[in-house]
Amino acid sequence: MELTRELFAPQSAAEGQAEAIHRPSLTYWQDAWRRLKKNKMAMAGLVVLTIMSLMAIIGPHMTPYSYSDQDLQSTVQPPSAKHWLGTDDLGRDQFTRIWMGARVSLFIGLMAALLDLIIGATYGGISGYLGGRVDDIMMRIVEVLYAIPFMILVILLMVIIGGGLFSIILAMSITGWVGMARLVRGQMLQLKEQEFVLAAKTLGADPGRIILRHLIPNTMGPILVSMTMTIPAAIFTEAFLSFIGLGVRMPLASWGTLANDGYNLMRLAPWMLLYPALAIGITMLAFNMFGDGLRDALDPRLRK
Repeated sequence: MELTRELFAPQSAAEGQAEAIHRPSLTYWQDAWRRLKKNKMAMAGLVVLTIMSLMAIIGPHMTPYSYSDQDLQSTVQPPSAKHWLGTDDLGRDQFTRIWMGARVSLFIGLMAALLDLIIGATYGGISGYLGGRVDDIMMRIVEVLYAIPFMILVILLMVIIGGGLFSIILAMSITGWVGMARLVRGQMLQLKEQEFVLAAKTLGADPGRIILRHLIPNTMGPILVSMTMTIPAAIFTEAFLSFIGLGVRMPLASWGTLANDGYNLMRLAPWMLLYPALAIGITMLAFNMFGDGLRDALDPRLRK
């Protein structure tokens, strides 16, 4: 068959658009947020954490009572219209103290995780980037600290330096950063041979700038996931320390101190133990649900 001009026709613009790719271009973080929104369990955890954080701010102001006000004529009262969650053995309003305890527990968890991030990311970044003998020495120090039982060390430090809000944060941060350091070091060993690091070196960037401006931002995915797991662990540690009497000092309340008070009156007033235990359990569950979803959303291997 002879090919002639009449056998061919120019393609119209409408036909050309039929095969065009209409999906918008998404950055890594935009795609991660898109996938996170599709995870119902993760979003449910995020909603619960948002509600808990808002209640920690406004909850203590929703009643006319202060967290330290005592009313010896209204001791160990069950939940009622006057006291929504009842009162404790000193007549203090439990609703107010629960949300004041949320402030303390969430503050301790966030500060402990933030210090772990700062110390661990800096230490692990330096170790992984420099490598060689420096890396060997720094990692041997981490391994020695990692071998010490965390809870025993924290209890010993609390006994030595005494209880208190900042004492708890300091005790948990002394060795709590080693896990973050090992995580960041592993990421650094993978990233420091990439082309963008070589380009930064060629342009004369010093090691500190390369670590802070180029390497650590590229490890934020695993770091954020680790932080979402560190916060509930710190909250649980604070609750345990307060439960055994090494936590925050009276009259300041935390979920651990409230659980300790409720445990002593568990048969007489079970609601005193129930509400702080529920607050701890719901918060830790929400953090774990959100952390699992965040890990899946930030995993580039699951990107479609």
